[in-house]
Amino acid sequence: MPETNNYQTITIVGVGLIGGSFAMALRKRGFEGRILGISSPEALEEARRKELIDEGFAYEDLPKAAARSELIILATPISRIIELIGDLGAIGDSLAPGTIISDVGSTKHEIMEAAARSLPETVHFIGGHPLAGSEERGVGAADPLLFENAIYVLTPPDGNISDEVERLGKFISLTGARMMVLTPQKHDLIAAAISHLPQLLAVELVNSLDDLGEDSEKAVHLAAGGFRDMTRIASSPFSIWEDILTSNTGEVRNLLENFIRRLSERMEDFNIDALEESFEKARRTRSALPGDTKGFLTRLWDLRVVVEDRPGMIADISGHLYSKGLNIKDMSVVKVREGETGSVRIAFGTREQALQALDELEKAGYQARLRE
Repeated sequence: MPETNNYQTITIVGVGLIGGSFAMALRKRGFEGRILGISSPEALEEARRKELIDEGFAYEDLPKAAARSELIILATPISRIIELIGDLGAIGDSLAPGTIISDVGSTKHEIMEAAARSLPETVHFIGGHPLAGSEERGVGAADPLLFENAIYVLTPPDGNISDEVERLGKFISLTGARMMVLTPQKHDLIAAAISHLPQLLAVELVNSLDDLGEDSEKAVHLAAGGFRDMTRIASSPFSIWEDILTSNTGEVRNLLENFIRRLSERMEDFNIDALEESFEKARRTRSALPGDTKGFLTRLWDLRVVVEDRPGMIADISGHLYSKGLNIKDMSVVKVREGETGSVRIAFGTREQALQALDELEKAGYQARLRE
């Protein structure tokens, strides 16, 4: 396990999908400290059965667990996180000086304001947002690889990387996540642009089929390809989005206004030449999006390797690279023609590692190329 100046005792408040996966990933990576869990009786029972926590506490016993912890992770919905920050503020005198408190909320401004308002100056609140999730809920769906290659954003109040931020980032990296530090304001603006606005647009695009009247049902049956791709996230339940949109209303409204202005300008001047320029600009931007992370930024370096369609081929490649000391960050089958050939995408953390892997694969007789 890499040196991280680990915490000896941590508390996870809310041992569900995110909290349970966090604990499971730490265990898998060899964390030997104590993990205390605060959650419902059913969740704590499941967490103990999976050996994710050393001790379990009811929510009303938060003071007992918090007083023993160097790190407290609030892994609940946003509105509950804000309530818990108030609860911790009320017992501030019992928190050890230097205690780190963080959260997993999808928006940061209101949470950071609550922390500044409620917590004593003797503790450090560092906002957090793992860009990872699943359609499943609860600790029963906990996955030790949920954070693997996911961007995990930390939002200290001033956006600076203090010793406490660096220590927390290194510790969270044990889960396989990749750190990014932003101010809370910048986080919420970016999240609104790349997550919250697209969610609303997907919902309204699907609902716009109603405008077709009697033809709307036919459109639903014909919808495929682009429509399905653009509206996949419209299936997300409102229960997940209510807190997010409520706590980031200002940024979302501003972006909606800008988007409506763009559409209005396009409607007023439906110029084909201008559309061509917009298509090309969008294509360039879309092509630059990383296809190798579960979140905002931080790229990987990809190799595409041509492979035969035979059993054991992927194991042969990964085993060969492992024998050369190369760490594969991500791997996926891109396409395969049954009985003939296909290609595999293999991703590395640095360009140097990707080039070394390219050299080793070519020496072993594989046809491969680096995607710049």
